[in-house]
Amino acid sequence: MHSALRRSLLAAALVFSWTLPATADTYPNKPITLVVTQGPGSGSDIMARLLAGYLSPALGQSVVVENRAGASGILGHQSVSRAAPDGYTLLFTSTAGLFVVPVMNPNARYSLADYTPVAPVMRAPFAVLVANTPTAPKTLAELLAAVRAKPQNFASAGVGTMTHLGTELVLRRAGLQATHVPYKGSGAALTDLMGGQVLFATDSLTAAMAHIKSGRLRALATTDRAREGSLPDVPTLAEAGLPGLQIAAIGGIFAPKGTPKDVVDRISAAMTKVLSNPEVIQRFAAVETDPLQVSVPAFNELLRKEEEVWSPLVRQLGLKQE
Repeated sequence: MHSALRRSLLAAALVFSWTLPATADTYPNKPITLVVTQGPGSGSDIMARLLAGYLSPALGQSVVVENRAGASGILGHQSVSRAAPDGYTLLFTSTAGLFVVPVMNPNARYSLADYTPVAPVMRAPFAVLVANTPTAPKTLAELLAAVRAKPQNFASAGVGTMTHLGTELVLRRAGLQATHVPYKGSGAALTDLMGGQVLFATDSLTAAMAHIKSGRLRALATTDRAREGSLPDVPTLAEAGLPGLQIAAIGGIFAPKGTPKDVVDRISAAMTKVLSNPEVIQRFAAVETDPLQVSVPAFNELLRKEEEVWSPLVRQLGLKQE
């Protein structure tokens, strides 16, 4: 073969090899970035850093958490949707970021369809809460009767948060309405709830458990499928009279759309190993969060069902964020 032709063929082969997508055989061969859409010290940041610490040895490469906060998480979500689909830029996000913010804010310009679900991570349940006082409702039925009898207020961590939308779901299922009082975060909302400024709230067990254990808040019902191990005497919504209603924040790891399946499978297998680690399970339990140990196809189906709940609810409520 002519030497010039050989050189041309070799150059073409090298170019072709450089453009090949990552595969499970070669992935990962450089550090991986795990994007978090909230700032350092936030719940998502703490969870992501926990995962990264165990995921790095499972993949054999460094997993570096990068905080891309701003615009209610839009900046971080957009940066990953636009990244190369090679498995080296991943996103840790959950229900509100995927299904609430894009509907509330026309500037978001992203949706679940822009990502490949890679690994389920967590499921964080909520509780319907009242102040633990002699005059406060003792059961969910009593709370709903109080709301039915006269106008009442409920607190949330802010407009469009899961704490806001969770209460709206409960009220709608019961055929009731109450006045929403948004706060800047769960801390302020629960403080006013304990002080009696509002009648009730729906908030995460992560935020509320210390106050429940101290006796300042009373949980009337938990919002997942089964009773919580940390609150064995508190009924679920179904047991308390609202069957068929489950409320939990679902979180996972996502990659840009088009990421090769073998790379997705490699990360998913590593995360399955991480979530089965007793130390990780214990760390999750300490913040009242359950590892979401399901297959990726089951995770995809769960996400589809979650989208059918939250996105229409935001539209029905007419929530907007400029």
